Amino acid sequence: MTFARKVITTVTAAGLAGAGLVGAAGPAQATVLDREQKRCGAALVTAELERDSREHEVDVEVYSQRRGERWRIVIRDSDGEVLHRITRKTNREGEFDVWRSVPRSDDRLKLRIKGPNKQRCTLTLRA
Repeated sequence: MTFARKVITTVTAAGLAGAGLVGAAGPAQATVLDREQKRCGAALVTAELERDSREHEVDVEVYSQRRGERWRIVIRDSDGEVLHRITRKTNREGEFDVWRSVPRSDDRLKLRIKGPNKQRCTLTLRA
């Protein structure tokens, strides 16, 4: 390697490191605490409870393969208090995904999911 090429390589690497593009730690990754998957009629429902450095987050995914279906999700804490009420419609692919932050103090969350045609299921996530 020529002297000029070494200088260019060193300067480029130093510039990228200074810009935070090389060798820098990225944002903290969330840790999955619990995951549950169930059939709700013909649909598949997946729920995850994740923890990152600051909060807990619930991620709910519904795969029904029918577009435009209306689904309701109610998230309750261990005392039965409603934390979130969510209504979503499936997209063109017949699915949707929602995230909600929840208090870290809750050790158990109950999710009630209602879809069209009386499709219902209950999922429980534990921290």
